[in-house]
Amino acid sequence: MSRPVFTPRDRWLAVVGLAANLLGLIAASVVIGLPDPWHTANLVLAISAWIPTAVVGIIACIALIGRRGWGMVLALVALGLQLLALVPYGIVRLSLLASERSQGLVAVISLVVADVLLIVYWSRALRRQRP
Repeated sequence: MSRPVFTPRDRWLAVVGLAANLLGLIAASVVIGLPDPWHTANLVLAISAWIPTAVVGIIACIALIGRRGWGMVLALVALGLQLLALVPYGIVRLSLLASERSQGLVAVISLVVADVLLIVYWSRALRRQRP
């Protein structure tokens, strides 16, 4: 397989992704400390899914900024992990907490749509051919 072709948009998405993953790592550590009726679930999910996903995403973004082809594959892994954690947690949380339903629904749907679009983008980027 030949080396993937990088575009300026790839580097821009990698920088935005790096910032988003760093903010996600900070948000996960803040959520762990917040008093919440879902404290145990948040703690388990943060340790088992959010933090590993953010770390993999940070490594992928650093690789993409350095124009490494394996960064695209790692970005796909991180986005898939995020979907695996976000969808079930979002559905359960939205169904059980009526007070947060409208804001949470918009957030979950926005993140799922963004993840799917990024998965499609990086999948297509892997197949780009040199002109």
